[in-house]
Amino acid sequence: MAVSRPGLEEFFLAHADYVWRSLLHLGVREADLRDQMHEVFLVAYRRYATWDGEHSRGWLFAIARRCASTYRRRGHHRHELAVDPMPEIGIEADPAVRLDAERLDRALASLDEDKRTVFVLYEIEEMTMREVAEAVGCQPAAAYARLYAARRELARLLSEER
Repeated sequence: MAVSRPGLEEFFLAHADYVWRSLLHLGVREADLRDQMHEVFLVAYRRYATWDGEHSRGWLFAIARRCASTYRRRGHHRHELAVDPMPEIGIEADPAVRLDAERLDRALASLDEDKRTVFVLYEIEEMTMREVAEAVGCQPAAAYARLYAARRELARLLSEER
């Protein structure tokens, strides 16, 4: 049974925040997020006709992961000043919440990419483990193992930082 796909504009608006957060968690610098987000949606636009219409977040994450990997390999170390700052997404004004979020970001950044990716998709983006496994290209058992290892390592890192 074919799944109905939304129009491109509707698709972009529905998933822009998700792609933004994914790229941020995949190591794209804030100053480069707009460009990389554009790149993700450009690739998605080119491949939209071949997409089966299922698991949109998993499909977009796979594209974002490849774009972020290319971005990191190229070593985007630009010396530019962002003219208009992007609004902070998901960070509360309360300083205690901001500190906790910063601690978690530092701990997540120290995880290897496979563990971090599975953790973010499952725990933060609330994808099913089947969707996570499909997005990262592994079996569900391997994804569960990565999640378990990420949780254990994060618990250790966060307890050491206190």
